[in-house]
Amino acid sequence: MWSVFLKDLRIFLRDRSALLFSLVMPILVITVIAEGLLHDDKDNLHIVVPVVNEDMGPVAGTFVKLLRERADVPEVTRSEAEAMVRDRHEAAAAIVFPSKLSKQYLQGKSTEIELLTDPAAGSDVQAVKVLLLLMDKEAASLADPFAEDKITLHEQNLTGNRLEVTAFEQRVPGFALMFVLLAVVFGTSMSMHDERDAGTIARLLVAPGGFTRVLLGKLAARLVVGIAQMLILLGWGHWMFKVSLGTSPAGLLLLTTASVFAVVAAGMLVAGLAKSREQTLPLGLSFVMGLSAIGGCWWPQSMQPEWMSRIAPAFFTSWAMRGLNDLILREGGLAAIALPSAVLLAYGAATMLAGVHLFRVRHSAR
Repeated sequence: MWSVFLKDLRIFLRDRSALLFSLVMPILVITVIAEGLLHDDKDNLHIVVPVVNEDMGPVAGTFVKLLRERADVPEVTRSEAEAMVRDRHEAAAAIVFPSKLSKQYLQGKSTEIELLTDPAAGSDVQAVKVLLLLMDKEAASLADPFAEDKITLHEQNLTGNRLEVTAFEQRVPGFALMFVLLAVVFGTSMSMHDERDAGTIARLLVAPGGFTRVLLGKLAARLVVGIAQMLILLGWGHWMFKVSLGTSPAGLLLLTTASVFAVVAAGMLVAGLAKSREQTLPLGLSFVMGLSAIGGCWWPQSMQPEWMSRIAPAFFTSWAMRGLNDLILREGGLAAIALPSAVLLAYGAATMLAGVHLFRVRHSAR
């Protein structure tokens, strides 16, 4: 027994790739997850709340001053504010102070303030509303109009027809994508190494067109299984938790297909990077956890630290979640998911080619 123990330990320590995947990769993944959940970057405490100051009077000026104590408050035009919330998703909500706010306040008349929102941002919209409440309390000592019921709030959704989305609608699509990642990445990478260990691929490599046919067949099977799994999970969320599936079945199918294609390609890349079936376990798990965290499968990307939000577009899961949010939370159609789907397909094609090349090179070298 002692001899077997020493032999296996020497084999493991000799495999530097295994050491890297088993130790370094988990450390990186843990760091990413911890940063996403528990980051306390003082530079990122302020959220962006664009303000359209059509009043330019003392009341609006007081509100802007109080808001700036807790948020980044750029003063912009209405069209720019709408673009920041609706098109570029740079802010969860924008506040519009109407032109006669100060005058009507001084006359004791009620005034309506507009809140332009993107409910898909979820917690950030609630944070803006909390800021308004805090502004109300702090401005009370300054004869704040809120305290005298002279101002009302009117919320307008710029990205859909609903003012609120449920917690299930914000969480179920991300977890569905994560479980598809787990199943497809491990299934694809391990099956390729199983074929290699069984000697099937070695025989197919010398047969005319054999490797290409078996590769396309295996990957197509994983693609179909992944699409079915994703649709079933989303369907279960729709039936059990009343999660909306959007207004475009064709858009949902296209986005699902593009997303799963990118996932299959990631599984092929794992197969190419891993030298053995055993290495696919830590490497595949690191891929799944890292891609899920950075891509926003576990939490809205707006909750991430700034550095993570900047690198997120380099990972396909962020585009998959962007498409799912546009389709489900913002009620967009085919046009809304055209760009995410195109990026996912391009990413999948490039990753697939890289994975196949690495796998063939490493297999031929053995």
